[in-house]
Amino acid sequence: MYKSSEIPVNSPFPHASKETEYEYDVVIVGAGVAGCSAAYHLLTQQQGNEASTTGLRLLVVDAGPAPGEGLAPHIRSGTATMEVAPCVKMMVQLFAGSCDDFVRHHGREGAKRYLDATREGLILQKRIAGKLWSTEKDYRTHLKELGSYYVGSNERDEIELKREFEILSLLMEDDDGIEWCDANRLSSVEGMSKDFHSGIYFPRDAVIDSSLYAKILMEHVLKESGGSAEFWPNTTVQSIDRQSSDETVSIKIDKEHRTITAKHVVVATGALRMFQQQQEYERLNGLMKPCYSYLVHVPTTTPSEVDAYNEDYCSSNFFTWGYTHDWCYTNGKIRVSGEDHFSAYKAPKEEERCNRLSRWTLERYGCADSYTEEEVSSFPRQYGLYSETVDMVPIVGTFLKDKNICYLLGCNAWGQTILSYCASLVPALLGYQELTESQQDVLNLVSIRRFSRLPTN
Repeated sequence: MYKSSEIPVNSPFPHASKETEYEYDVVIVGAGVAGCSAAYHLLTQQQGNEASTTGLRLLVVDAGPAPGEGLAPHIRSGTATMEVAPCVKMMVQLFAGSCDDFVRHHGREGAKRYLDATREGLILQKRIAGKLWSTEKDYRTHLKELGSYYVGSNERDEIELKREFEILSLLMEDDDGIEWCDANRLSSVEGMSKDFHSGIYFPRDAVIDSSLYAKILMEHVLKESGGSAEFWPNTTVQSIDRQSSDETVSIKIDKEHRTITAKHVVVATGALRMFQQQQEYERLNGLMKPCYSYLVHVPTTTPSEVDAYNEDYCSSNFFTWGYTHDWCYTNGKIRVSGEDHFSAYKAPKEEERCNRLSRWTLERYGCADSYTEEEVSSFPRQYGLYSETVDMVPIVGTFLKDKNICYLLGCNAWGQTILSYCASLVPALLGYQELTESQQDVLNLVSIRRFSRLPTN
């Protein structure tokens, strides 16, 4: 297993001139889970294509130092990592808003289609993780299949969560097995705070070390491609421009504006704040909003039956009605994150938001008086960016008039499973295979072409 600093790279920069051009079949911009998953599916498709005699010339670039870390200077993503806490991310089969809000946007059929896609994305991600983490120990260490609890703390929360449960029960498959939890049920859940009295249990949900997952995806692509795939870290894209011939895309990189030419570009940059030249993103104005996500590792008391210093222990994942907090025990502490839904075009409020998260967590677990303000301010923390779309589903695919540039954007804070599914569509979106009927149904929901009033459509 490669460490983050050991992912093999093929960067020509040390000896390249300003005029140097590099040619590829596909360039993927962004090496988070979405971008690395897209690279994995492109490689898999090529390996299964008997008619393919040469490897796909594939390049993945990222402004950060390694796949999955989200630590590009000034542009940290929602997967930004801390050494003391693995980037444990939820894998949930759920909307990025309430059922009522989602159905208002997309109807019941659209809502069902979305839940079907999240189910498939969850299964797909677990299957790939099981293949790449080949030993049972590695798989169980980095992916915890313990389900998740969507919880409320007061009577109003309970009323609204019950309605949520009723709608989800109608939309989801019986095999999804969601369960209603009253106060007695929740009180028996290991690691649950006593402040929550109602909730919904999603038994198929999981948590994953998404930073390490992105790394092993990239490691696999580089190893199995026979030299036709490359990864360039610390590479800032300045602009993406479709050539007038409509056959290639020109990508300018770094301050020297060296040029990469590609037949296709996949934009998987999370919260979009990437290019100094914003021409390519002007067409997306109003469709996406970058927001801040905050992450803290809080020392608290652990469940009585668990060794407080047992780094192997991980609880189920918990998240609140209203999507203000999600948390779980990991590495002997509670990893808690929260989204403030405020525009990331403003400066971050790391200390204020992270201290508030820490205090909230300490109060939930009866430790409010255990730490001074100075100690709370010293808890390991990180902030990053994620993106929200106007209708709670990702932005995927190509414009009608421009089929060279493919988008894979819009996690809406809870979207790892839906983006994992959408990444599997990339080979078909770039013309390397055909979509299945079920894939086409999902694409109709998430396609960027759903915004019919865009000038480029």
